[in-house]
Amino acid sequence: MGKRKENSLTNHELTLFHELYSEYFSALCVYAMKFTRSKDSAEEVVQDVFVNLWEKRFTLVVNSSLRAYLFTAVRNQSLNYLKHLQVINEYNSYYSDMLNDAGYYYSLSQETGASLLMASELEKKIEEAVDSLPKECRRIFLLSRHDGLKNQEIADELGISVNTVQKQMSIALGRLKIALKNYLPSFLFCI
Repeated sequence: MGKRKENSLTNHELTLFHELYSEYFSALCVYAMKFTRSKDSAEEVVQDVFVNLWEKRFTLVVNSSLRAYLFTAVRNQSLNYLKHLQVINEYNSYYSDMLNDAGYYYSLSQETGASLLMASELEKKIEEAVDSLPKECRRIFLLSRHDGLKNQEIADELGISVNTVQKQMSIALGRLKIALKNYLPSFLFCI
């Protein structure tokens, strides 16, 4: 028999990984919740750590105990999650303000016939841009902007994580920015 390929799996490897996952998952989630303040986000962080552990199982060198490694990895992944969350929140806030400004300019533009025509075109372009979003992305965007729901409320209503809501909102706002760049004043896109 030839040498075992690096990527082939054995039942023993799967059993060991499953035992490791079962032993540490709950404790790591509790630890991650101290950072994320969200059960769903904590579970995502811990799952990411285990996925990373599995993907690097042939090359990973652990210089401390496996327990210490896992808790350190969860702490680092949690901090990365919080940094990413901050960037997403800033991004969403900026583009939300931009869309609110567009509504303001729309209301101002209704004063004259020419501006009414421009506002009507802008409204049509906004509707087209929103309609062009992927189905779930559009649904989340409309729940946020049309129905005024907060991210946690949307997550609860749709049975998804807050992180997924934030990612979908980020995608929606980015696509709207691109779709509307020729219709909104250029200064709205300056940070």
